[in-house]
Amino acid sequence: MARLRGLRLDRTRDSLARVQSVAEAARLAGFASAESFATAFRRRFGLPPSHLARDPAR
Repeated sequence: MARLRGLRLDRTRDSLARVQSVAEAARLAGFASAESFATAFRRRFGLPPSHLARDPAR
């Protein structure tokens, strides 16, 4: 299960610049809420998803 979550997060990280919001990215990745997505994302990458959504070059 953790491996699948990691793959979903990796794929979503690459698409954050193309979506309208972090909530939309969470929904597309299959997370139940934006909060659970943000927590999982922060644990995996060490920064909030909004950081990449604002500046995709990072």
